[in-house]
Amino acid sequence: MDRRELSVQGTSVNGLPEALYEELLQERKGSVERYDGDGFDVIVVERYYARNNSDQQATIIFDVLTDVTTKVTILSGGGGTGPFLFNLGSHRSQTKKLANQIIELCESDELQLDVTL
Repeated sequence: MDRRELSVQGTSVNGLPEALYEELLQERKGSVERYDGDGFDVIVVERYYARNNSDQQATIIFDVLTDVTTKVTILSGGGGTGPFLFNLGSHRSQTKKLANQIIELCESDELQLDVTL
């Protein structure tokens, strides 16, 4: 399992979960589900990884701290193969890709958010 955390700040921080969800849906790579809670959002992504011939899941949690600050946690796991559940780096690869995708969205003209790792 791999974990990454980001702090996102800005006036349009509440639009980040929807923007990421829509972008992940448009990619059409695996399954994507979203839960919109009271003060938090959760996006779950399941994708196939050829490097270890298995599916793995990533959970992205958007925890609203204030009107302009959200803590984003990305957890990636599952998808290990064999008796020792080797993932061959796919967990870290998935969290890194999703973190980069969030950073790019934050820097877009639409959202203009500040990200701290």
